Amino acid sequence: MRHYQHVLRMAALAALLAPALGSAAPLYRVTPIAGIGGASGDVHDLNNLGQVVGYALGANNLASAYVATNGLSTSLQPLGASASDAASINDAGQIAGSVTSVGVTRAVVFANGGVTSLGTLGGPGADSVGAAINAGGQVAGSAKLADHDTEHAFRYTPGGALLDLGTLGGANSMGLGINGAGTVVGRADTSAGSYHAFAYSAGAMRDLGTLGGTFSAANAINDQGLVAGFSYTAGDAYAHGFLYDGARMTDLHTLGGANSYALGINNLGQAVGSSETGVGDAVHAFLYANGAMSDLNTLVGPGFDYVLRYAADINDHGQIAAFGCDGSGTACQAFLLSPTAPVPEPDSWAMLGAGAMLVALAGRGARLTRRAAGRG
Repeated sequence: MRHYQHVLRMAALAALLAPALGSAAPLYRVTPIAGIGGASGDVHDLNNLGQVVGYALGANNLASAYVATNGLSTSLQPLGASASDAASINDAGQIAGSVTSVGVTRAVVFANGGVTSLGTLGGPGADSVGAAINAGGQVAGSAKLADHDTEHAFRYTPGGALLDLGTLGGANSMGLGINGAGTVVGRADTSAGSYHAFAYSAGAMRDLGTLGGTFSAANAINDQGLVAGFSYTAGDAYAHGFLYDGARMTDLHTLGGANSYALGINNLGQAVGSSETGVGDAVHAFLYANGAMSDLNTLVGPGFDYVLRYAADINDHGQIAAFGCDGSGTACQAFLLSPTAPVPEPDSWAMLGAGAMLVALAGRGARLTRRAAGRG
């Protein structure tokens, strides 16, 4: 009798776990981003309203900036421009990017139906590009100097001019991300001839180091100062995504392949990017959350006919801007992934496994109880 009661208790616990164990529902709902003049292009960023920005490639194979709301794209390309790109969007709908016209590319902000040029560091004819924008409208990017060859990271504050952030002792630098405090991250050449991830704040550029290799780059920073990027490991044979918390660089490892790259991060510390899987030359989008890297292709459920190759960014609601291609690799487009359930923590998978074991043990115990009762 005591054994039978023990089996019932195990079965009851297994029943509590069974909905999660048996559910085949995807963790993300996928919304295709309709192209403008072509199915191909790129995706860069999204805001907390789920608006996605990037560029589409038209029949002329030139980039045209877009913003997508609810999966529907609107062109941002100004009249007379030959190309444009939308790199980053804040919650106010301000978009940092670039516009090319008459052979010159300039960093811009798209807002309220207009386009504002941010200028450059090198005077007339020198290119510049905007890469990221924060809630206050500050922009991080890169601009050519007067020689039209050397490139430096910049920070733009509305009402002011581009601020040259300098380098880590080498010739060039690139601004790639910015947080609410105005801290800019990117990559900068060192005096040793390599490039390292940097963070610029309080008037100084700080070297964030590497995972043991020669090169690293920071792609994004959240409002808590957590930085996402990539670094070569010792020997420079492989590059791995990393998170840097202000004191230590953490290796995110891979989905089983050699290389990975962290591209975006939200204020919850969840990071996204791209990783080789170790299966042929396959590259898959990943989500890094709760200390574990997950293949996003396993979280969208059956029936999705594309392979998500990289995830560009993740917002504070867990929505993800990603890019994928069909099985042939010829038809590619952007997607918005919206969570339908929280991503399980690593311990949850262990609980699900325990649930499966309890279900098996309960069934075995019940069979043994019936046999014992038959013998009686």
